[in-house]
Parts: sequence; C-alpha cells; structure tokens
Amino acid sequence: MERLFQRLAHHGIRLGLASACLAGTVSAYDLEVVTDHGSVHYSQSDILALDPSSLDTETPWTDGSLHFEGASLAAVLADAGVDADQLLAKALNDYTVVIPVQTAIDEGAFVAVRIDGDWMRVRDKGPFWIVFPWSDRPDLLDRDVRSWSIWQLQHLGPVE
Repeated sequence: MERLFQRLAHHGIRLGLASACLAGTVSAYDLEVVTDHGSVHYSQSDILALDPSSLDTETPWTDGSLHFEGASLAAVLADAGVDADQLLAKALNDYTVVIPVQTAIDEGAFVAVRIDGDWMRVRDKGPFWIVFPWSDRPDLLDRDVRSWSIWQLQHLGPVE
C-alpha cells in the first residue's frame, strides 16, 4: 500500500495526510531514493520485486564466492524516476560517496538484499549493498569502483 501512495505522489498525485497515514510507516532500514518529486522508500522485499536477479561473485571484503540476490541499480533508479548524472550514496554509518550513474550501471552495479539465501542484516553489510561482478571483471577492483560498493546503504539521491 505504501508503494502505491509513493508511486502516485511520484506522478504528481497527492492524496492527503489521511491517506498517507493508511500507508504505514517507513522503516529506519529502508532505502530512501530521492527524486525531483520527493522520496521513494524501498524495503528489501521491494528491491527484490523490482527486477529479481542474482549475482555470484567474490568481493574484496569477504572470503569465497557469494550468491547475491537483489536488483540492478538501473532498475532501482528507473523505478524511482531518478534521472541524474551522479548520485550521492550514504550509509548508515554516514559514509558517503558520489557515484557516476552511467559508469556504475555500465559496470554492472547491483543492489543486493540477500546473501547466500538469507536476508542481509546490518551486521552482514546489509540491508542494502551495492556490489559489482568482480569475479567476472577483475578490472573493477580499482579504487573508484570499490568506493562505490557502499554497504549498509541508506540513501541515494542526485548530486546537485
């Protein structure tokens, strides 16, 4: 229900405070994506429902290959209606990084919400982690791409 109200608001349809109250509350661990029309909040289930896909890869911070489930960054941004050249990404611990959108999408940026079949928790670098296909693309292990791989992701928004 909350996603319905957010989508209507995204398209300029405002339903008032009473309708917003019916939509429920936003979790502190939801992913907030800021657009020109306001904010859209995603739960882990919302992300998984957008473009259910998976990625098997090793990461620079973990041991062995992991099975990630989630959605492409492109799908998340398209669903929210974000049209930006650069994104400001912010983590729960206030780590921030500017991500060049087209480059990240071209390199396979993936918003992970499940790892090896389990929902990602904060202690597991979740609930949202931008990962890349490092096992298939070792060239992505450079400093820039590693910095874009923000875990405990909480916020995405256009750089102004």
